[in-house]
Amino acid sequence: MSLSDIDCTTCGACCFGTHDRYVALLPEDRGRAIPLDATSEIDGRRFLRMCGGHCAQLTRTPDARLVCGIYEVRPEACRAFRAGSFECLKARQHRGHLAEAMRTPAPVPLSETSTILVSAIDAPSELKGPEADLPPAHVIASKPPRSRPRA
Repeated sequence: MSLSDIDCTTCGACCFGTHDRYVALLPEDRGRAIPLDATSEIDGRRFLRMCGGHCAQLTRTPDARLVCGIYEVRPEACRAFRAGSFECLKARQHRGHLAEAMRTPAPVPLSETSTILVSAIDAPSELKGPEADLPPAHVIASKPPRSRPRA
């Protein structure tokens, strides 16, 4: 894999870490406008805030890319992490599956969508006009039992 083959916005594995001290802010970061709510303080030092096993600034875009929410002002530790480096390839090897899971939206189970649909439809007090005479959603959603063929 060459450096030109690596697109950080289709990966994000380097943003995954196992502890809250994963990305420390360094003296070089003092002049950067890193939002205070993007950081946390631990034992008198500042770190990028982690959430769900990854940097809280890692964001999934509608087109399934992973991007940094503070890219322009990101800390020195993030700037020093080079695409295609040994560390990058190791992050991809060990945490790439986590980034892939974040890029891939989880399907909504049918039971949850059915409940949402029933809840949205089953509001007779809000119905006006011809829709007011419709049966409740649970009647519409239920199916009669299938009869078994006689032997």
